[in-house]
Amino acid sequence: MNKPETQLRHGRVVTPASRGSVAVERGLLGNWQVNEMEGGKNFPALTAGPFPAPYETDDPSVTPPGDGHILSGGKTDDRDCINFTDEEMSKKLNTPFNWPLLNVEAGQVFKVQWEYTAAHVTRGYRWLITKDGWDPKQRISRAQLEAKPFFEDFYTQVPYYQHSGEMKAKVEHQVTLPKGKKGRHVVVLMWIVANTGNAFYQAFDLDFK
Repeated sequence: MNKPETQLRHGRVVTPASRGSVAVERGLLGNWQVNEMEGGKNFPALTAGPFPAPYETDDPSVTPPGDGHILSGGKTDDRDCINFTDEEMSKKLNTPFNWPLLNVEAGQVFKVQWEYTAAHVTRGYRWLITKDGWDPKQRISRAQLEAKPFFEDFYTQVPYYQHSGEMKAKVEHQVTLPKGKKGRHVVVLMWIVANTGNAFYQAFDLDFK
């Protein structure tokens, strides 16, 4: 029996390596699980409900991920390993582990490539990053992240159902990383869907030189 079509409309970043890619490499997750790290799209808000103006005609958000489960889109099954600190991951793997860091420079262009098993009508992409002085020994929470996204790339057409052919998921897109960052940081990238209550979450560990 075929799965309902809605279950196929998923995606993940394939380059550069996300936490999901690292977990797949380590045999902790399958690609399909990383494709399905979806949770409420109103993040960093805490509550479900209408997507903010001027996009309130989009499907309302389901409840966004809770603190400590943000990087997996709120998934608390096997995918919870995406939220693990180095210490938690070391225990799980029974060997010393640090999340591999992507070497970057503040203010540089950061390019990502997505692979979609099938793409939803896309509202856009939202990028968040950890605050200066965040604590890598703690799981990522709202308190660990800058209060506002450092970049958003949204389609502006409303209502989405009159423009769904134009609002395509992007296979390749890029962002300018914030200036003034140094050392280790975590970036959270959300692919925000117009015609469901969800966004798909991807996380990257960066080392700003």
